[in-house]
Amino acid sequence: MKNDLKKIAKVFYSRAGKMLCLVFSVVFITGCVTTEAENRMQYQINTLETEVKNIKQKSKSIETRFPDQQKQFSKLEDTQHATAKTMSDLLIQIQYLTTEVQMLTGRFEEARYNSEKNSAELRESKEMLLAKMKQLEIRVEDLKKRLVEPAPVAVSKEEPGKTITGVAEKEETEKTGEAVKDKAEQEDKTDVKDAYMAAYEAYKNDKTVEAREKFQSLLMDHPENDYSDNARFWIATSYYKDENYEDAILAYEELFKKNPDSDKVPEAMLKQGLAFYALKDSKTGRIILEKLVDKFPESDQAKLAIKKMKKATVLPKKK
Repeated sequence: MKNDLKKIAKVFYSRAGKMLCLVFSVVFITGCVTTEAENRMQYQINTLETEVKNIKQKSKSIETRFPDQQKQFSKLEDTQHATAKTMSDLLIQIQYLTTEVQMLTGRFEEARYNSEKNSAELRESKEMLLAKMKQLEIRVEDLKKRLVEPAPVAVSKEEPGKTITGVAEKEETEKTGEAVKDKAEQEDKTDVKDAYMAAYEAYKNDKTVEAREKFQSLLMDHPENDYSDNARFWIATSYYKDENYEDAILAYEELFKKNPDSDKVPEAMLKQGLAFYALKDSKTGRIILEKLVDKFPESDQAKLAIKKMKKATVLPKKK
């Protein structure tokens, strides 16, 4: 731009110089002119000088302002480059965020699918548990009916002539019967204890199926005995040990119904709560453990339950 201004100034100077030369040549050639013509020529010369002077002033003004304009142009170019870089960075960030959103959307869809799938499986598991509990309740009611129903008694007719003799025989029979009954009860207790110890020995040797069958047989033969609560507890715990958590939950529930005052209840509640956790039903598991802590706050099982609930509430760290 500066070079252009210089060219314009040269053109004006050249034109002014040529016109002055032309005027002087005319004056020189003609030799003499009138005063009027001379004045006109002088006016034209003055006008040309004024124009030349104005052109010089404009040229200087333009040359003076040019550096400032050049600086402004440089600043504009720098600003344009900075803006272009900023736009480029923004586009890169937008592309990155778009990719992140797509990834998060995919993860969300996957999580929702797994959640729906797990919910369906959980509902199915709960339905199965409810069905099994219903079956157990039916079996329990059937056993209760058997216990309540009286055994049939044979009715015999006494002959008149044998009345006195019959009374004596009856007294003797009653005495003998009581002795036999006491002996039978003692033998029965021994049989129950032996059967219980045999079943427990099988459990200690990791023969869970065999132990379970023996405990169940003991309860069938002797529904209520000194070891019935322990037998029910070990049946449930054998299921738990085999990771058959659903049957374990039902078996522990049977213990709670039949032997609510048993000293095995705290441990059974702990195991039942952990079984629900193992089935991914942490809500129900937590409810049972909270009941355990509330009902047996000083027990060792309550302390373990508190640790489990605290551990379960800790959120996993983000990777």
